[in-house]
Amino acid sequence: MHIGIIIYSLGGNTISVAVQLEERLSTAGHDVTLKRIETVGPASLGTEDAPLKSKPALDAYDALIFACPVRGGVPAPPMMRYLEQLSSLEGKEVALLVTGFFPVADWGRNQTLAQLKEICESKGAHVRGAESVGWFSLNRGQQISSAIASLSELF
Repeated sequence: MHIGIIIYSLGGNTISVAVQLEERLSTAGHDVTLKRIETVGPASLGTEDAPLKSKPALDAYDALIFACPVRGGVPAPPMMRYLEQLSSLEGKEVALLVTGFFPVADWGRNQTLAQLKEICESKGAHVRGAESVGWFSLNRGQQISSAIASLSELF
């Protein structure tokens, strides 16, 4: 299966998990491509509202994993703009991954996953599953391992 991991990561936390997921899926025999969403200008929290510099095409993939950090209880603005600009995800199998600083129920990891799922399904995708990692959790390593295992088993 050809899987595209489409990611927005500013500080490096989300990309670090996505790279491990890419390796796990590749080891399992999948053809995996990691593509970054980038904004115009220097990367900083202040420029997340800048126009998108890169908009990865999705036609080549059988399945997709969208990954981004949580920003104030919602997906990072570049990921939202990217998803909103897509004309369709019809027939695509999708999984979701978010990273955030706070506990899963507080400050948005669950809310962010719900919002990502809603927008993907509104464009015709079948969302197979979703995972999140709390970056300042004492069991962050365990959460990362669990998220990677769970998402890998979906495909």
